[in-house]
Amino acid sequence: MVGTTDDEITFDPADEYDYFSGNILQNTMGMLLTYTPGTTNLTPDLLSEVPSLANGGISATELVYTLHLRANLKFEDGTAINSSVLKYSLDRAVKLNGEPAFLLGYIVGTQEYWNALSTHDDTIIASAWGNYTAQAVQVVDSLSVRVTLRAKWSPFVSLLAFTITAPVDPKSFTNNKFYPNVIVSSGPYRLTTYLPHQRYELTANPNYYGTPPKMSRVTIVRFTTAVDLKLAMQTGLIDVAYRSLLPEDFAGFQTNANVKTLSGESPVIRYLVFNMCSAADVTASKCPRTTVFSDTNGAIIRKALAYASNRTDIATSAYKGTVSPLYSLIPEGMFGHEDVFKSVYGASPNLASAQQLLTQAGYSTTNKLPITLWYTPSHYGDPEIFVAQALKRAWEATGMVTVTLDLKEWTDYKAAWRAGQFDVFLLGWFPDYFDSDDYVFPFLHWASGGSGSFGNWYHNTTMDGLIEAQAATANPTQRAQIFGQIQSGLAADVPYIPLWQTKQTVVFKPSVSGIILDPIQFFRYFTISVS
Repeated sequence: MVGTTDDEITFDPADEYDYFSGNILQNTMGMLLTYTPGTTNLTPDLLSEVPSLANGGISATELVYTLHLRANLKFEDGTAINSSVLKYSLDRAVKLNGEPAFLLGYIVGTQEYWNALSTHDDTIIASAWGNYTAQAVQVVDSLSVRVTLRAKWSPFVSLLAFTITAPVDPKSFTNNKFYPNVIVSSGPYRLTTYLPHQRYELTANPNYYGTPPKMSRVTIVRFTTAVDLKLAMQTGLIDVAYRSLLPEDFAGFQTNANVKTLSGESPVIRYLVFNMCSAADVTASKCPRTTVFSDTNGAIIRKALAYASNRTDIATSAYKGTVSPLYSLIPEGMFGHEDVFKSVYGASPNLASAQQLLTQAGYSTTNKLPITLWYTPSHYGDPEIFVAQALKRAWEATGMVTVTLDLKEWTDYKAAWRAGQFDVFLLGWFPDYFDSDDYVFPFLHWASGGSGSFGNWYHNTTMDGLIEAQAATANPTQRAQIFGQIQSGLAADVPYIPLWQTKQTVVFKPSVSGIILDPIQFFRYFTISVS
């Protein structure tokens, strides 16, 4: 039995965009590609090979990808997984335009179709949909499809390991709505008992093509607090505690002879989001409203808060030193990472520079800048309130800012930031595909709609061009140079403030084996066994 404080949002691959829901899907759904355990190396899952220039899976133009499915694949109910199913699944994700759909935006016809949706004109929408379905994903034969991109986008291969590209059973997933509580398995496990937000019982899928899971049955139990999770582990109620023990509780387990512990690197980052919706974009109905962080004066204030932020206080007061300060959206250890915020704003608070900029923006000790900082109390675990309090201390140390803390639970939090209701708020990111592009494209690329989905509305056409350029080249030297320019632009514009990078931790009974802490944070239930 595995214990966690994580909660599911939706199990529909076309709309899934959170860690825990995705992790359940990774254990129950076959992905087109997956990762060799313990590495970042892509390997075939439902596909028979990783597409490349060498094997012809990627065309010489790097615009056409041919995906070959394994033979004799089935869903848990016996339905065949073939090229028609794969085309249907990809088309469905585009048509429904769910939360992660923008990741498919390099496929031919997607942008035109999504733009047509905003017209609410059925004739225009039908024409755009027809153009997309005819050109974008084409059936080659019973086991092969051809996907055509509008421009070179090297991360596309990595995207084949993300849940949005996983095939779904057309009998159970129609293309006119989402199915948040349905899983029709194609992976090692199937979901046989499901109490929403409480308990998930997985049993071995007899129609899975691959190696059967080590355990025929795994149960995941959700606890509402980290304290409850700790007690369940201490009393032996569960065999494994994974996400999210409090740092001090994990430290206690490290000295407990009755259990074992593991910790590992993680690609998860945490950061602040500024609502930068500009006056021009409000006029053009691109975003809801301007804020104190918009336009010219907003840029000055954002830089002031970057100078004032105290990552060390967050790491010590909220996480007892178990996280690492982060100075870029690209995490440390990822290709192209540079500590740009450390270079520009320093490793520790620079109150004099913050005060100088706040004065330039018209604020003083008698005319303080009022800020409401929003956070969500449960989704990221119990330390979140301490993070918010650390930022409040840091910004108010300027003597020119007053901070009010406010909160919403996750469902309301998501709705509020997308509606533009927050001026500044805390968020976290787990990568969709393991490539540095995934730490810049969704955050900073205006044309794809990514920055809007973050409640940020950052708009910089030069940045868009740089992001497209790095994705269009496979030359690592050239790509690293462009990532350097992107990160320099990030530090200059400050649409976000990167704060810290997490580590992954797990506690388990000595009778448990087979736990793998991947660099990509894919937690496999099917490799675990209990003696």
